[in-house]
Amino acid sequence: MGRIRLVFLAEQFESLQFQLDTMMPAAKKPFLQQFYSQTVSTASELRKPIYWIVAAKAIDYEQMLLLMAGVKWDIREIMSQHNVYVDVLLKEFEQFNKRLEDVSRHVRIPLPVSNVLWEHCIRLANRTLVEGYANVKKCSNEGRALMQLDFQQFLMKLEKLTDLRPIPDKEFVETYIKAYYLTENDMEQFIKNPQGETGGMEDGSEYSMKQLANLVNVCLGSHINKKARQKLLAAIDDIDRPQEIG
Repeated sequence: MGRIRLVFLAEQFESLQFQLDTMMPAAKKPFLQQFYSQTVSTASELRKPIYWIVAAKAIDYEQMLLLMAGVKWDIREIMSQHNVYVDVLLKEFEQFNKRLEDVSRHVRIPLPVSNVLWEHCIRLANRTLVEGYANVKKCSNEGRALMQLDFQQFLMKLEKLTDLRPIPDKEFVETYIKAYYLTENDMEQFIKNPQGETGGMEDGSEYSMKQLANLVNVCLGSHINKKARQKLLAAIDDIDRPQEIG
């Protein structure tokens, strides 16, 4: 309740800013402006780190990883049906939505709070999806197409549950799936390029070393020789090393 009162207090200060400014001596006005810019304006930002803890417990992300681990991705035919883990994840979001509605019947949940909770939960789910794909040991082009089908099904049903737009980290998942189709040279640019100038795709700097290594080993592993693979893995290794001075 303390964080709610803090945001409420900040809102009251904002409504009083004009009156306080007119009453404040000229010599003291810089201190008032500093108070508003550094304290009052940042109060609402406290919601994000605080509600991150709620979001981390609201959805069973570990269950999703376990279900994804049981999927066969090295298939040889294009599938028309998405995987069960998508339905399980959507069920989690439906239950999350119902819990929010139940709570709001007793305590009003401000829209900014609801939006922050949805944003965190969706972001964590999408990050978990990428981690699940990065755990795959064998994957065919048809398996990659199945990942795309799964994610599109998830997005389509998720957008019916929330008005939050754009969907947080949507591009994070889509880019990772598409990266499996990159050539050796494009993969090197994807790993190294901090500006993301890789044919319209984002760069790989947001992904963990494990996630990037999976792209190299699973995606390119059967198409490139050992030397080329080691070169790409070394490029991933370099990302985590501090830059030498001079």
